[in-house]
Amino acid sequence: MRFCAALILSAATVTGVCLAADNPPQTAAPASAIGPATNTPFSGPLIQFDNTMHDFGKVPSGQKVRHSYILTNTGTETLTITNVHPGCHCTTAGDWTHSIAPGSTGQIPVQFDSGGFSGSITRTIDVFSNAKNEPHKVLMLKCTIWKPIEYASTAYLNIPADSTNEVSTSVHIVNQTEDLVTFSNIVSANKLFEATLKETKPGKEYDLVITAHPPFPNGNTPGAISINTSYPTAQTINITAMVKVIPAIQVTPSQVVLNTLADRWSTNKVTIISTTTNDLVISNPKSSDSQIQVDIKPGIRKGMFYVDVITPPTYRLAAGQRAEVTVDSNNPHNPKIKIPVMQFSTAKPYAAPRPKT
Repeated sequence: MRFCAALILSAATVTGVCLAADNPPQTAAPASAIGPATNTPFSGPLIQFDNTMHDFGKVPSGQKVRHSYILTNTGTETLTITNVHPGCHCTTAGDWTHSIAPGSTGQIPVQFDSGGFSGSITRTIDVFSNAKNEPHKVLMLKCTIWKPIEYASTAYLNIPADSTNEVSTSVHIVNQTEDLVTFSNIVSANKLFEATLKETKPGKEYDLVITAHPPFPNGNTPGAISINTSYPTAQTINITAMVKVIPAIQVTPSQVVLNTLADRWSTNKVTIISTTTNDLVISNPKSSDSQIQVDIKPGIRKGMFYVDVITPPTYRLAAGQRAEVTVDSNNPHNPKIKIPVMQFSTAKPYAAPRPKT
């Protein structure tokens, strides 16, 4: 019995040794070559970037900055970068490394043009390749754009109608650099404007005082003002001054447009407002067409009036016909207020061509 048990144990040991020889232990594949879904080794090119986000930090407005993204082919076959597509016209890609052998590195150079931008900026670059792990990779860049000399590029001067006094405004200028910046040679291209520079914080902050002198032309009048600076990348400051003369009487809308073939009496309301301190009085409403009725009503505040332009059912102006509503005013510069009356044109009905016989 003892002999038989020893024989059986010996046979089992031999069988175990044979099985172990037929199934040698497996070695794990490198982590970089394992597929994310199948947990099996990749065979082919693999892409890996040192850093996919680059921060330029503070960038002066108008400056062009550059950076190269470094990538490595961690696969077993040649990596080919087929296309690099920046997401904005402000970002351009240089001559990138098109083919990268296994274990080798390449680069994708990009340039960002900060001209015309301000504040925090983030941009993307799409990278397309034959990589087995990430054939489409998105790179990012960001920066904060600042102006070494900060100022508003436009200054508005709103002037009441009939004003005989000069009007002034100011543009605040800030030196945001650590350098000493000097300003000189202030030039106004329009004689309507005069500009002087006052220092409010030594070496750092200034006020450009812009003054407009009467008489003032009607409407909007621009004028260019330039200042030379000692800063290398901002040698000239350009500011546009804009005088806007507010009309003494505002008419809204400025014309009446009639409905096409209205089937009932129609009323179009026009608002007339005085923008001066003088008391406005309007009277004597008239129409160039006897079928158009005109009525004046007081508005919700002093110096405001409503003019009702009333037309009968199916009223319309013939082609080429003109109509006008007028009211008299006590303003010496606007003794008669004119309101044109217009008609929407009616398109001719479509006539299908006759069939040929």
